[in-house]
Amino acid sequence: MAKSSTDLANRIVQRASEMSSERRTWDTFWQEIGEYVMPRKDEIITKQDVPSTVKQDILFDSTAVRANMILANGQLSWMTPMESPWFSFEPPYQFKASDACKQYFRECSERTAVELARSNFYSEIHELYLDRGAFGTAVIFVEPGKRGPLTFQKFDVGSFSISEDEEGLVDTLCREFQMTLRQAVLKFGVENLSDAKQRAFATNDTKLLSQKSWFIHMIEPRSEQDRQKGKKDGKNKPVSSVYVEKDTKHVVRESGFDEQPFFATRYLKWISTVAYGWCPSWIALPEARQLNFLEKQMDALAEISAFPRILIPDTHEGEIDTRASGVTYYDGNNPSAIPREWATGGRYDVGKDRAEIKRTAINNAFHVDLFSMFSQVSKQMTAREVQERSAEKLIQFSPTFARMTTELFNPMLRRVFGLLVRVPGIFPVPPPELVQAGFLPEPQLSYSSRIALAIKALENNSFSRSMEMTMPLLQIRPDILDNYDLDEITRDGARNDGLPARWLVEEQKRDEMRKARAQQAAQQAQAQQAQMMADAAAKAGTVKNDSVLGQALQSGQQPGGPTPALG
Repeated sequence: MAKSSTDLANRIVQRASEMSSERRTWDTFWQEIGEYVMPRKDEIITKQDVPSTVKQDILFDSTAVRANMILANGQLSWMTPMESPWFSFEPPYQFKASDACKQYFRECSERTAVELARSNFYSEIHELYLDRGAFGTAVIFVEPGKRGPLTFQKFDVGSFSISEDEEGLVDTLCREFQMTLRQAVLKFGVENLSDAKQRAFATNDTKLLSQKSWFIHMIEPRSEQDRQKGKKDGKNKPVSSVYVEKDTKHVVRESGFDEQPFFATRYLKWISTVAYGWCPSWIALPEARQLNFLEKQMDALAEISAFPRILIPDTHEGEIDTRASGVTYYDGNNPSAIPREWATGGRYDVGKDRAEIKRTAINNAFHVDLFSMFSQVSKQMTAREVQERSAEKLIQFSPTFARMTTELFNPMLRRVFGLLVRVPGIFPVPPPELVQAGFLPEPQLSYSSRIALAIKALENNSFSRSMEMTMPLLQIRPDILDNYDLDEITRDGARNDGLPARWLVEEQKRDEMRKARAQQAAQQAQAQQAQMMADAAAKAGTVKNDSVLGQALQSGQQPGGPTPALG
């Protein structure tokens, strides 16, 4: 049974307050992380509406900032490159897909890639990578746009709260944000605002139009008792979307989505009972703090070395000239009256070595060595050395890549597919065998980015090492190859290297080709045997009947076979 608007608004405001309270401890951590890793987003607790250089004035080393940017840039170019395919839709695994089905999903993949490039996806996903590496948690929202079928919005950390379902998947998002009265009217329509805001808008007062108010947007699964059976309008869709004026507790919009429109990704989970994520910044934060302090002290040491402290005797008269070629007079009869440097013997080299150790630790935490691996190689390497080096780095990165695929890429691309399939003219007409009960099944997803292929290629490396061990044994035991499923290895190895699936012959067709080849070989063998028999029969007139060859021909055996018994 649907709740009243007042009850709904009260519940939304109450739950928003509870979720915000649960997040408050994280805000403190994110604030400090932002100061060292992403200063432009360190307004989690402290808000600032005007530009200021205060943040940069207290940051003496930007190693963590650059490391996080390298991580984000590397993920963009290695996982979701705009210039090359990085995903593809495929028929659901339960389908025995025809060539028409495969072709349909192939065309859908190509057209989706075009729409993603036309939208703001790549700029927003880059911001998501930055937040994910710095704060451990990031959220992106997908909906139809005014200028195209897709628009993406990455929400800033500290502006949203999330909650998980019983399976540990994020299914609820609560976002608090500010809008001016004019913006609220443009988004919701003046008739949907509270009476107080309608009256303020009617005055046409510029000051009132620019005044900001807080709004709450709650997205969560809609329970069955809150849906009317048979209705498919916004208020009865499976995912609820409610906007509320926070100060007046007035519902300005209640609607819904066919599938979850937002996607929360965690770099790694903190603990199983907490919805928010853990990230490289948590590892690098102690080194970033110490390195910032160390660089501050080393700057002071360098300044002292360049412009040393000077001890001046209290009997000295006149000015000390510290300029180049400067002249300073002192009492020559009193050697102790000479002005001299004081406490300038600090060990800058020790500080430099310590700083380098901490920079290395920060770069390791952000996988900088993975994304700049080949540019840092100072010697020529063999293919085996390259494989071993990349495998070592990828093993450390693959857990977070797997989590990103599960939490972000899979559901987001299925949401994108659902949005585009509902827009006439974007996708081709699906083949009849795909349409079941009036709707399309969700596609399977395959990834072909550089990271995805590199992780898959680890299997190929394992096979290469196994074959290096096996090859010397083949001369002794050729039958040891029976331990390997060479067909499976060949097909999987080709896919791991990024070979398009359409370039591989279907297994049934391969088996038919082999069967036909075997039959042809058997027929050729029979034909050769028949020819040999015919040639032998033609020469039979020149062979004596009582000779061994003659008896063999009479008995139907090939020459050189067993000698027939004599009667």
